[in-house]
Amino acid sequence: MLYLCKIFPFTNIIIMKQVLYVLLSHFAEHEMPYLTQPLRSDAMSMKEHPKFENRIVAESMEPVEAISEFRVIPDYTFETIPDDYAALVLVGGFGWNGDVAR
Repeated sequence: MLYLCKIFPFTNIIIMKQVLYVLLSHFAEHEMPYLTQPLRSDAMSMKEHPKFENRIVAESMEPVEAISEFRVIPDYTFETIPDDYAALVLVGGFGWNGDVAR
């Protein structure tokens, strides 16, 4: 069973499950919306009760450049990935042919 969030008893604290997207240099940014938007929306395509939080992981906290030269600032590095997450998505692109991917 997949839990979408953790609810702590006797508090109003809810921790959403995170989906982590690993980006390497020259990633294919056009692949991401197929997952990011549906996972962040609820059944009515609204953002009021999102299912997951989308977060970016990269080699460093420096902006990662896409194939189109669009840049994204990561939330985590490879060293700071949280232990608890719902999914790890490897976003395609030309970076998987380099040394960082190994």
